[in-house]
Amino acid sequence: MMNDSIKKARNFFKENLPDFSIPVEELRLQAEAAYGTLPVADDVVTETVDIEGMEGEWQIVPESQDDRVLLYLHGGGFIFGSIATHRGETSELGRAAKARTLAINYRLAPEHSFPAPIEDALKAYTWLLDQGYDAKNIIVAGESAGGSMTAGLLMSLRDNHLPLPSAGVMISPWIDMGQTGETYITKEGIDPMNSTAGVKYLAETYLNGTSPEVPLASPIYGDLRGLPPIYVMVGEVEVMLSEALTFVNNAASAGVDIRFRSFPGMVHNWPLFHSFLEEGKEAILSAGKFMDEIYSKQNN
Repeated sequence: MMNDSIKKARNFFKENLPDFSIPVEELRLQAEAAYGTLPVADDVVTETVDIEGMEGEWQIVPESQDDRVLLYLHGGGFIFGSIATHRGETSELGRAAKARTLAINYRLAPEHSFPAPIEDALKAYTWLLDQGYDAKNIIVAGESAGGSMTAGLLMSLRDNHLPLPSAGVMISPWIDMGQTGETYITKEGIDPMNSTAGVKYLAETYLNGTSPEVPLASPIYGDLRGLPPIYVMVGEVEVMLSEALTFVNNAASAGVDIRFRSFPGMVHNWPLFHSFLEEGKEAILSAGKFMDEIYSKQNN
């Protein structure tokens, strides 16, 4: 029996499904309006920062420790979403980690296709290092498209011989631009947020002719050796479940300290609904416990 909170979360997605037939500017405005109805705690203090021409925002809560940073990369299929659409989720993840969150407005497709978003994530990360933050006190996190960017950023940092952050958190990660996983078939129509056709459209828009098997675009094809600890969380009913499992298996085979948790009955990016969904609160606290453990280990 589905409880009222899960119904409310499912209905949010059903009522606010992206309409890919309208101009992308209208789609983005619709997303801002819909996600803007989700609450942000009264004690969240925000500060806008300029990151070499890219907008960033510090989100600070009473629990935030000044030396801990959560660099958050929002989702939205690489074509919509912003600091504002995810502020409630990102600030609470920071609270759970006892960190200050840095959220960014990275460039979006179709105006800026792959690899522009990953380049912007790299710019934000190196900006943090330039500001004097120690890599060991930085954790990178993201959901959906932001989960893909999280893995892509970690691989880029390793390949460019830059200091790695202490960990990554990937929530409902979209890491297979070719939709090869079996759950695109078995969960089709069950996942209220994503349809295979919709995901295919987003992937083609983002890739703009790039092969879906390029590792930085689809991290399930990536070499994961040498990456820091990663926590992957996914909802059991979402079409992206199987690619998360593939990534976890690949990471384990590559010697990564990989943690995984599937939440029964949960939809894509269910932590977004932490304000009324108990499983959403639980997911945020679970990610926070992982991050707090990592930060604490790095400083002992």
